[in-house]
Amino acid sequence: MVTLGARDVPGLRRFYRALGWAELPGSDDGRVGFLLAGVLLVLRPAAKTDGATGGAMLTCTVTGPRQVDSACVAAVAAGATVLAEPADHPEGGRSACVADPEGNRWEIAWAPLARWRTEGGQAPPAAPATPAAPVPDEPHRASAELLHHHGASDEVVAAHLVAAGGNGPGWAVETLLCAARTARREGRPEQAVDFLRRALAEPLPPARRGGVLTELGSLEVTLGPADRALGVRHLAESVRLEQSDVSVFKAANALGTALAARGQTSVALEVMEELAERFTGHPELAWAVQVAAALIASHDGHSWLETVDRLRRLAATTPARPAPAVRVLLAEFDSTSGRLSAAEAAAVAREVTVEPLDPFSRTYVLASAATLAQWADELALADRLVTEGLTGHRGPLVDPGYQSLLSVHAESLVMRGRYRELLEACHGWGVLIGPPARPAPSGVGNAHLVAQAVIALTETGRAAEARRLADSIAVDGSHGSWEWNEFLYARGLLSLAEGDPAGALDDLSECGRGQSARQVTSPVVTPWRSAAADCQLLLGRPAAAVALATEELAAARRWGTPRCVGRALRALGTATGGRAGLATVEQAVALLRTAGTDPELIAALAAHGRLLAAAGHLTAARGALREAARYAERIGAGRWCAVVAALLAAAGARRATASQTGPPALTGSERRICALAAQGHSNPEIAALLHLALRTVETHLTNSFRKLGVRRRTELAGRLAAEPAVPDR
Repeated sequence: MVTLGARDVPGLRRFYRALGWAELPGSDDGRVGFLLAGVLLVLRPAAKTDGATGGAMLTCTVTGPRQVDSACVAAVAAGATVLAEPADHPEGGRSACVADPEGNRWEIAWAPLARWRTEGGQAPPAAPATPAAPVPDEPHRASAELLHHHGASDEVVAAHLVAAGGNGPGWAVETLLCAARTARREGRPEQAVDFLRRALAEPLPPARRGGVLTELGSLEVTLGPADRALGVRHLAESVRLEQSDVSVFKAANALGTALAARGQTSVALEVMEELAERFTGHPELAWAVQVAAALIASHDGHSWLETVDRLRRLAATTPARPAPAVRVLLAEFDSTSGRLSAAEAAAVAREVTVEPLDPFSRTYVLASAATLAQWADELALADRLVTEGLTGHRGPLVDPGYQSLLSVHAESLVMRGRYRELLEACHGWGVLIGPPARPAPSGVGNAHLVAQAVIALTETGRAAEARRLADSIAVDGSHGSWEWNEFLYARGLLSLAEGDPAGALDDLSECGRGQSARQVTSPVVTPWRSAAADCQLLLGRPAAAVALATEELAAARRWGTPRCVGRALRALGTATGGRAGLATVEQAVALLRTAGTDPELIAALAAHGRLLAAAGHLTAARGALREAARYAERIGAGRWCAVVAALLAAAGARRATASQTGPPALTGSERRICALAAQGHSNPEIAALLHLALRTVETHLTNSFRKLGVRRRTELAGRLAAEPAVPDR
């Protein structure tokens, strides 16, 4: 199709009539169409072509909406410039516009029923007597051949293979699969799906076809409802194919996870039971199936408790020692139900991860062990286990063990107040932030990842974005799952920050009911009682607040970490008030100074300052609040910065004249040293360049890291660029 922006449509129309071109019925917007040998020529007023005064635009028609995106990616990879991003149109269809290196414009268009869009409107329909010929496959196939032999990228070649349809050359499958892996790695799952679907059109042996179906289905279940249903069918087909035991295990695992995410946990567990029967002669795989089933069962509280009981019976009746995956999973349950202390849980995490791990349950063991380590505040161990698990994972992304590893990593970042790092990782995890917020393809609707993003947005002072994200979460089959309880907790914290303690209390109480149904009593998972106590106090019910905080403190002491106990002491002291409350909060501050998790310490310091001010100790109050402000600025906790600033003003503090943290707080020397470090210079090189002692450089960098709230040199460039520097003092 060729579109001409005509300054004189009637005159140009007469010209093409005189050439003998077959004229098509006109349209209401003044456009005219001609047909010759399958070429469609569209004339329209130049004013409708981006304000141009004439000129031509070529149109490449494709056979589906996603192919618009694939073709656009291929064009850009080849050197084109995007003039209009791929977009849907109200009257149907999808199109994009690119320019080649010399500025010639190409529209890439799809419209239902082969009524191809042109820029600015629908192309006129062909006359019944002279229907437009369909776009042939051969040009795309020939282009794919040519580009392949000239060394074009896999994605560029694959885009033409998709457009061509049918069977391709012998190298087509590998090209399509490589392109799919690249698209998935770069966060374009829809294009990866297109490439994988096209690969299935090629002749494949059953085992290879099963692998493609597993990969395709695992991606499809992360997309919209229609794709999700198709993904379940593809995974089910993969399970039925003749494949190796390991391949069937991966496919069934992904299928079970997808079914559970849709609320079909009982069906998912039936799939895993059938799989367990198949693997009776393969002990390692049989245990891996049991653990995978347990993680799938966690989507439903009743199924989860039944599965834990079954694992206990199996462990008790099996002569050999239970597999590491079973031991660590039971330790998870015992930790949340108050049967284990933090020290005991951490010992289990270390014990199971020093043993040789079979490849089938490795991801599950590392995920559960990392969870125990994180709960026990062994964050370095948790980080190491998460890294091992994520880098070594070879199965589908919907694998429950892989999703658990992501959850541990996300929660660990929130615990430390590394909100910026978490939010930067959200897109790759499948959580899109910004207007309009919506879950992105990935994560099988992992509500826990959304919960951590909501907390991070809330704490950084971006409550409006947090609310949009929270309102966008699709429930699907999440009710009864541990992820859903975590989401309720996060949404409760958001409502509390928004000044709605009643709404917050509703979510927090529902979280508590959900956790109790799962026999979760420890506050190490969701400390909902402490937050609910804050709500009760704001609602004028101090007795209820004290009761909740007292219950949480008892459970926290059974667990025994400073973070857990300190948080509960802060809630109890705040609810109690007076001299007794002040003494309790002082204990909380002392404990939390040893925990290494800044967010909890900030809350305790703020509570300490508030109670000191209420007791008339204004100087001490201002000291505690200023310390809280320094920590809040360091981690970018905008919400606490605002809260503490208000408390300082109420305590009679003068407004600070200079920031104590961030780039403005750097001295001229510190800024110069940081700039060189950000460029990759070592400390000795910086010392030589600035004629300073090495010890001086090290001291300046230490102070600068504290002021900037960074831990690694690689973070310096981004932090320095975040705010303008002040003139040298």
